[in-house]
Amino acid sequence: MVEAALAFPLLIAVAVALVQFALYYHAQTVVTGAAQDGARVAAAADRTVADGVAHAQALLDAGLGRAAADVTLQGFDGADAVAVEARGRLHTIIPWVADATLPLQARSVVSKERFRVGPGA
Repeated sequence: MVEAALAFPLLIAVAVALVQFALYYHAQTVVTGAAQDGARVAAAADRTVADGVAHAQALLDAGLGRAAADVTLQGFDGADAVAVEARGRLHTIIPWVADATLPLQARSVVSKERFRVGPGA
């Protein structure tokens, strides 16, 4: 019985750590996917960077729920490419650490679509 009393807290700590890792991995994947898809939308010939950022924000809201409020998005328009960058923090579920957070970050750069009609095309 003493062995169980000693092992149980360690088992609970490992279980909480595994759940926290799964939540972090999910959040990072959602942030990366939103940045990539937002840049893809912004790079389309008939779209703007604001369209891409709005699309990325919609994906963040759908994938992260309330945690999406802690992630900021920025769009950049270059001459030949667009970029969407997401940065934020994920609050941990660890009960004994009140304000602990983990970093979330992603950046995606996509070449702009250009359709050129020239001689012989």
